[in-house]
Amino acid sequence: MKKLLLLCLCLLFSSGCGSSDSVDKSKMQVAASFYPMAEFAKAVGGDKVQVTTLVPAGAEPHDWEPAPKDLTKLGRSRVFVYNGIVEPWAEQALNALSERNIMGVQAGEGLYECNGKQDPHIWISPKKALVEVERITDAFCVADAANADYYRANSKRYCDELSALDKKLDQIASDSKRKSFVTAHAAFGHLANDYGLRQLAVAGLSPEAEPTPADLQRLINTVRKEDVKYIFFQTLSNPKTAKLLADETGAQVSVLDPLEGLTEEGRKENLNYLKIMQRNVENLEKALNE
Repeated sequence: MKKLLLLCLCLLFSSGCGSSDSVDKSKMQVAASFYPMAEFAKAVGGDKVQVTTLVPAGAEPHDWEPAPKDLTKLGRSRVFVYNGIVEPWAEQALNALSERNIMGVQAGEGLYECNGKQDPHIWISPKKALVEVERITDAFCVADAANADYYRANSKRYCDELSALDKKLDQIASDSKRKSFVTAHAAFGHLANDYGLRQLAVAGLSPEAEPTPADLQRLINTVRKEDVKYIFFQTLSNPKTAKLLADETGAQVSVLDPLEGLTEEGRKENLNYLKIMQRNVENLEKALNE
């Protein structure tokens, strides 16, 4: 973190930290930490904002730290949208850049508690994504009051789509044959808790966490006992452990996307949060009922 502070101070006092990215001065400048925050900001801001995503596509946001060029992007922004916990550098960067008068929006503040742990993956649950979008909307309306009606109209349209996903998940969870699903990375705790389901995770909250042999054996026994048919792995993560578990139990491997970033394939398919979440819902429904 000392390194980050020095980078921020360099940004404040140096004139040679320019970025080659073009800035549209007719639009409010918004920095977003990583993919889902950028997606929500773009949905609300529409053509009145220019959103810059700091964590690049394909990078693991849990591991990423800003370079000088990223702090330059942050420093020219009016609003900075971040989830919280995933970005341990965010508050220090805002404090160090306090002279820039950047409005920080910690969209997930107060929502992290999950099964006795502070779990940052709140954007995966449509119920909590709705709260994050509402907080982003409120911030935009303060930062750019002249366009508040526009932001609120965009937000309502987007929240209507999130609400439809929310209702669909409620129905699927209520009607499903089983309530448990198995994931390689414990990124779906909020989704499970919010819809009355149970996540059985191979590894912990960190994508790098590795299960012990004893943990893996316990999970193998649970999968067999509960007749789980699918083992989910996540994009941007190594599927090796999930495939090993599937081989040991006779289950199939499928994908639940934690939406931490778009893959190259996702970009080519022009996917977005809503489309990926729809796929997640379909894959989850299949796993809970076969």
